Amino acid sequence: MVFSLLLNCGLSPEARAKSILEKGLVDQSLLVRINAAVELGGERGLRVITGLLQSEDADIVTAALNATNAKILLPESLVIAACRNSSPSVREAACRIVAVREDIDAKELLLQSTHDDYAGVRAVAYGGLTRFKEHELLKQGLRDPDMRVRIAAAEALGEMGMTNMADFIKQELKKATPDALGVGMVAMAAAGDSASIPIFRALLDEGTEDLRVDAAEALLLLNDHTGVDVLRKALQSDDPFVRIHAAEVLTRHEVPQTYDQLAAVTQDRFVNVAVQAVRALAQHDAHNQKKLFTELMNAQNSLLRVIAAGAYLRGQHGT
Repeated sequence: MVFSLLLNCGLSPEARAKSILEKGLVDQSLLVRINAAVELGGERGLRVITGLLQSEDADIVTAALNATNAKILLPESLVIAACRNSSPSVREAACRIVAVREDIDAKELLLQSTHDDYAGVRAVAYGGLTRFKEHELLKQGLRDPDMRVRIAAAEALGEMGMTNMADFIKQELKKATPDALGVGMVAMAAAGDSASIPIFRALLDEGTEDLRVDAAEALLLLNDHTGVDVLRKALQSDDPFVRIHAAEVLTRHEVPQTYDQLAAVTQDRFVNVAVQAVRALAQHDAHNQKKLFTELMNAQNSLLRVIAAGAYLRGQHGT
């Protein structure tokens, strides 16, 4: 252990980052191994991920697919096999990969997935069909028996310029449970519903903390930064689920005014919250956060070290 510490002290930050990722590939924690493989990439990372995808444990396969998404180019045969897996969570994770891939017969796979027994898979499939401009196919999703799928189809059609989709989503939300309101608001904004900006702004001061975060994201989608202060406050919430929710929103959206708060959250006592804050900074400000990432490579938690190492390399190489 002492020798290892002395050796690491003599390494450059880039060499340390690569060393952390290499060690992460053989960590006892499955989650650490998956993330180390994804961050390391290349043939080594691909071998680890493809090995995990051979598992008969659906949770392992799902975790590997969710972490990989578009970051590692998985063989087409593995993606197709995952789309036909007996586990709905595996099929949904695989469908998310297909939805953004250009190198496989994505359209046919997505069309097949719109008939999946599991609503989560169908919702992802309809969203993925957006890039193929399949208006008539997407309209079928508006008649799906599951509200989540109907909203996903309406959001996709709205993004393609079809009118009245925001009104369609509003009607759906009248029948929704309170926990679906946030998803609906974000879908309305994604469909271009600028007429609802006053409602989203009003919700910044009302409802639960989670709903306020959703309202802030809806506004960001409409190029309105009124909710930035809400996101800052959410990062300091007493509720770790609210903190991670805000960090996830800030991973999807570039909001420089929140970088200082995100940097503070990388010290959160809940490692999942800290990890998401690192991911947000790595996504949008990696080059300027290399000092922070270097410090986090000394964290006690192995997952945080791996995520920080990957973030440092991203900032170092501008990826």
